[in-house]
Amino acid sequence: MAVLTSERKVHPATPGGSWNLNQGAMTHLQRLDALVKELSHHSDPDRLVRAFVRKSNLFHEHEALLTLDNRDLQPPAYRLTRSWLWSENVNPYTQPNRLPIFETGLLGDLLYAGKPQLLHDLDISPDDPCYEHLRGYRSLACAPNYHQGKPIALVVLLHHEPGRFNQQDLETLLLNSNMLGRAVTNLALAQQLEEAYQKLDHEMQKVGAMQRHLLPAELPRIEGLSLGASYVTCSQAGGDYYDVVELPDNQWGLCLADVSGHGVPAAVVMAIIHTLVRTYNSNPPHPRLVLEHINSHLLKVAPEGMFATAFYGIYDVATRNLRYVLAGHPPPRLRRGNRGVVPLTSTPGLPLGVTDCAIWHEKEITLQLGDALLLYTDGLLEGTNAAGEPFGLQRLDNALRLAPLLAGPMVRHVERNYRDFCSGTPDFDDRSILAAVAVP
Repeated sequence: MAVLTSERKVHPATPGGSWNLNQGAMTHLQRLDALVKELSHHSDPDRLVRAFVRKSNLFHEHEALLTLDNRDLQPPAYRLTRSWLWSENVNPYTQPNRLPIFETGLLGDLLYAGKPQLLHDLDISPDDPCYEHLRGYRSLACAPNYHQGKPIALVVLLHHEPGRFNQQDLETLLLNSNMLGRAVTNLALAQQLEEAYQKLDHEMQKVGAMQRHLLPAELPRIEGLSLGASYVTCSQAGGDYYDVVELPDNQWGLCLADVSGHGVPAAVVMAIIHTLVRTYNSNPPHPRLVLEHINSHLLKVAPEGMFATAFYGIYDVATRNLRYVLAGHPPPRLRRGNRGVVPLTSTPGLPLGVTDCAIWHEKEITLQLGDALLLYTDGLLEGTNAAGEPFGLQRLDNALRLAPLLAGPMVRHVERNYRDFCSGTPDFDDRSILAAVAVP
């Protein structure tokens, strides 16, 4: 009866725990290990290739190496990217314009043939455009690098002796060059993405800086009204907006808006709203008319699908009367002296930029001495702690109930309560606060 076994011969271990390999094999293994460790440090594609090329004799006994590619070129054109003949290293990923391009010759034929090849008795013609790179060499082994099945590059090994390379050399070259080529391609793409991200990040920072210039650099001093504000974006540019606008007859417009989305599109719509608020001129002013003015223009110029919730109120210094309207915005919180916190009476109405049929209705309230009004965007309520619990209305009201009497310290108190609750959890929405307190 036949018996199948899976036994294999095992080399005895030395007392130190390592396998008893011959000295030559161990030296080769150590060199390979050192190469792999060195490659693991490289994030730059050109440095990775150069490190591998310096140790390529670990795999093939060759005397010279060439590489070429056809990136962004039409057949039969090709670009020589590395040569044993050059004393200067040119980075083919960042300086391709410095590399020579040819349209004829043996190397181009080998590249576009798209298959690994051995030439055992090379006799290069002096008319070949790459003659100086191939002159005197008799053996050639080449392997293409593929992308989606098509040859995009070629690695060429050279030796002065004819018949120097064999089938095993070619198989090793094909495998190594394509594995390295794929790694290099991924590194090059990662490098391009990083550069693009840095450029975009720089542009976003400029957009954010320009956007902040649209907000009041300093809140105005209004008789009998203390003001405070904060503005925090979850990215460099955001979609929140607040403003305090001087109006005729000792009146002031209070505005807070929250544009849908984040980033540049939201910042652009925010800038549009700023312009519309600042340029609207109506005497006597009405909050409802201001929103109608903004809405009609947003429908014409805002990107499709973008809208904004908003609060707009007009405060009369002489009477402490506030007429206001809400366009789909959370009702501000009202602290009546020391009598607790309640929501400001809401007004029905759609957000801005949704439809030209929207109708808004005004409400009004008279602020008594000590009354505090806190306008906010929903990012303040939606911020969460590590457990995923939102800050929410109850915590906002508790913070507002214990806040200082003046608007500036009041805003800082609410912000501090928010940050303590969230404990460093990333923000996923912009948040803004505008506070107004009736003072003597």
